[in-house]
Amino acid sequence: MDNLNKYTKIALWAVAAFILLGVAGRCDRDEQVIYNMPDIVYHSIKKELGNPSDSRIVDEYLRNRAHWEALNQ
Repeated sequence: MDNLNKYTKIALWAVAAFILLGVAGRCDRDEQVIYNMPDIVYHSIKKELGNPSDSRIVDEYLRNRAHWEALNQ
């Protein structure tokens, strides 16, 4: 029974680490996309969507990139 608890703890720690790395990776990706996004595009998306999270801004930008890049020209 002790081994089962030991392996369960190891498995839970591995799952938790995997989830935390995924969240950290998503945050880093969002920061990089926003950093490289033109300011006019960032403010236009923010104005259109209200006061969205960075993830929502990045998702909208990547979904309709051609549309938002056209505003920059």
